[in-house]
Amino acid sequence: MSLRAFLPVAALTVVAGLWIGTSAPAGGQYCEGTVHGLSGRYNLATGSGFLAVRTRPNSSSRMVGQLFNGDHTEIFDRRGNWYQVEIGGRTGWANARWLRNDCGY
Repeated sequence: MSLRAFLPVAALTVVAGLWIGTSAPAGGQYCEGTVHGLSGRYNLATGSGFLAVRTRPNSSSRMVGQLFNGDHTEIFDRRGNWYQVEIGGRTGWANARWLRNDCGY
């Protein structure tokens, strides 16, 4: 493949990566987050006392799990104010406001 043919593909790849908005930890390093700052007693009806883990990075998607103050979870990715995390062998999305980490993002 000539350089001339390669450049449009490389540019498209870079633009696509930026458009998707991925921001994995540098070098594929392990990144762990700790849940903190949740207040109130557990109440599923009002959504207090736990951090909801959802199927997509938005508050209207289906909840697939819950995390609590002090819980540790692996962080795989970030989209806006949401981290992709692992819970019970599955991945889901949790609001970044309630997860402390050393991932560099």
